[in-house]
Amino acid sequence: MASTGMPGPIMVRRPTWALDSWHDGTYLGTYLLAGPAGWERWYDAQGPLDTRRLPLALDAAPDALRRLGDIPTHLRGLSLVGLPATDDDVRLIARRCKQLRWIDLRGTQVTAAGLDELRRVRPLRHIGVDPHLLLSRDPNGRQQLISGSQPLIPVSTGVPAPDVAGLHETLRKAVKNNPGAGAVDPDEATARARVLLDAGTSESAQAGLALLAPFLATGDPAVLIVTSRCLLKQNLPLQALAALAQAPPTGAVLAWRAVVLTTINPSEAARVARAALRETIENQVAEWALVTAYLNRAQLVLAEEALNLLRSRTYDEIDEAKLSARLARAKRRYNEEATAWQRLLAVVPDDADALAGLARAQRSARPYSLRWVHTLNRAATADVGKYGRRMMEQVSGHRFTTALAAAALSWPVFMIAGASWEPTQRHVWGWSLAGVILVGNLVSLAIWFTTPREVRRVIRNSDRLTGQHHGPSRRAMLTGAVIAACAVLLIPANNPDPDPFTPTGPQRVPTFDFTPPPSPTFSFSFPDTTFSFPDLSETP
Repeated sequence: MASTGMPGPIMVRRPTWALDSWHDGTYLGTYLLAGPAGWERWYDAQGPLDTRRLPLALDAAPDALRRLGDIPTHLRGLSLVGLPATDDDVRLIARRCKQLRWIDLRGTQVTAAGLDELRRVRPLRHIGVDPHLLLSRDPNGRQQLISGSQPLIPVSTGVPAPDVAGLHETLRKAVKNNPGAGAVDPDEATARARVLLDAGTSESAQAGLALLAPFLATGDPAVLIVTSRCLLKQNLPLQALAALAQAPPTGAVLAWRAVVLTTINPSEAARVARAALRETIENQVAEWALVTAYLNRAQLVLAEEALNLLRSRTYDEIDEAKLSARLARAKRRYNEEATAWQRLLAVVPDDADALAGLARAQRSARPYSLRWVHTLNRAATADVGKYGRRMMEQVSGHRFTTALAAAALSWPVFMIAGASWEPTQRHVWGWSLAGVILVGNLVSLAIWFTTPREVRRVIRNSDRLTGQHHGPSRRAMLTGAVIAACAVLLIPANNPDPDPFTPTGPQRVPTFDFTPPPSPTFSFSFPDTTFSFPDLSETP
């Protein structure tokens, strides 16, 4: 049950690239994605689906004709089969979608005038039309008119066929490897198989299959669901689909089918999960599958909406925390990811996967802090086989990359300082290399001694048993010192001393003295001129 301290639903802001029809939830149809094997069915064109930079086509629904201004402009194909589309609709499509390769207009109200509007779309090559429009074909045109009942473009679901033969072979091996396994009735077999699944190992899942094998012929949905879970635990999704195909399409069966499809085709998993939610309103398995199906294809807005739907109902705190952490990491919100893992650890304190996820979030949020090392050591303590070696490799890798980065950044500093200091000017290359080696070793030692003591002890003990070197090596430090000394002594000087055998001493660079001639001066003198005026006051 959800506790009062857990976060409630969050209003999801509409992204800047979302169209109006997506904002109000209008169903425009089904997207088709171009893949190596041809066109495959993708997500439904409903909600804030991120379709940027994807080669898509649209199998339009009736509401799409009223929202043609909202269809993506980069569509490569469009199917309007059976819809009351007119020439005006085709004119708008031709003006909006300039990258169309094909368009299917069979069963519409489009005339020859509408086909003339499509000639302005240069990439368009295939047009599906009714038989009476074949006469409007331009023999010299690049567009090909196709009629008939055959699909214009083959479309597949993208889901491989269930592996029935593999299912029978896996069941035979499980019964052979577990000869003493047996149960009285399907209920007992189901209960015991669920207990074995909780162990979390492939061997326990195989033992559960041996218990359930005699009761698969009954077609009991509970038996088939647990069988699919055992097969999924052994990483056999196609055989899990074969087991679920024998059960009636109830809400629980559809939900687990969606869970299996999240590893094969996430878009089909989202479609099946929605069908399961229509069968049973509160279906936690289907809600989990819906969130996972969107996260597997980086549809973060829809994943957040589905996660808010899960939070608004009765949910398991462990599943909610894992999905929240995964969504936060996809959004690069590492502090929120760490908070989600801490919520999970409050419920299950010794979960190795949660501790490893928390260490990853702490390292991403604060890469220069060594707090994540302590958390990863706790994960290795909880599950040595899964995280022991990984912990030592990550700690040693972090120390090596940080020391290498510090040494690389110190190189120009030593070059500038060595060139400006007189004692090291002659051998600046050798002294710079020696300084870089010194900085790298000092940074590596500093990180090692700031690593938690219990982690250093584990690494030393492991290196002593395995003969590997995950900690600092004295031999490597001695080798670095020898290389630094050789660099100073043997690398040629970039500014050699003057020849001691030259009697005249150091050669001087000739200098040229140039004295510009004096610039001429010009002086001007004006003669004194005296002007006299008659006295007008005197009378003649």
